[in-house]
Amino acid sequence: MKRTALLVPTVASLLLAACVPEGKYDAAVKDATDARTALVDQQKKLDATSGQLAQCQGDLAACTSRPLPPDHSAELTAQLEELRKQKAAAEARAALFNEFVAKFKKMIDAGRVSIHVRHGRIVLSLRNDVLFDEGKTDLKPAGKQALSEIAQTLKTVGSRSFQVAGYTDNLPIKSPEFPSNWELSTARAVVVVKFLSQAGVNPAFLSAAGYGEYDPIAANTDAAGRAKNRRIEISLVPNIEELISLPELKGDLDKSAP
Repeated sequence: MKRTALLVPTVASLLLAACVPEGKYDAAVKDATDARTALVDQQKKLDATSGQLAQCQGDLAACTSRPLPPDHSAELTAQLEELRKQKAAAEARAALFNEFVAKFKKMIDAGRVSIHVRHGRIVLSLRNDVLFDEGKTDLKPAGKQALSEIAQTLKTVGSRSFQVAGYTDNLPIKSPEFPSNWELSTARAVVVVKFLSQAGVNPAFLSAAGYGEYDPIAANTDAAGRAKNRRIEISLVPNIEELISLPELKGDLDKSAP
């Protein structure tokens, strides 16, 4: 019986070789060998992973079974407290963003403004073609209407500071009034700040900035991209307590170099 059992695979192999072309038979044998080798390798990796997992479990058990040294315990407590502060700050920023979206919902739905977070700030963005004609700083009627609505909402925010920033595309401008896009973007921001102030927003909470073409939000390779870059942004300036704490500086920075 044993002899018969040993002969069966051999006879089957001979029959298979006789019925299947030699090239296909060799390919089938190679595939089977490769599959067997891959299975062995996979088993080795599984065994190694199981060993690493067992080691980690052992290390964890050892750490939890004995108290940490006092210095390590204090360090971990400080790190945990910092993580809690960062989590609370993130939740507060998310709530503030949702509040702004709710306040400006009508204008957002009408496509007159957009709200997003950029460079860590909540930003209210208006297209320049709503506010100004090309190369000009005089507010258009539609721009005045939009800013009037914005001012009424900003007055309800409380003692929060806002920065109005002007942006342009990369097409150069050179005139006696505006030697470059920097002057044009800054002048437009100042016009918006003055309008918001006259509409009742506390001027102590307003500032103006001009970025020219140097902070685009789209490529300046076509008209659509350039139109997106020509904009006014009203950013909510974070309060100091909302910022992540800075690490303490080492050494005395006031010491003069020898």
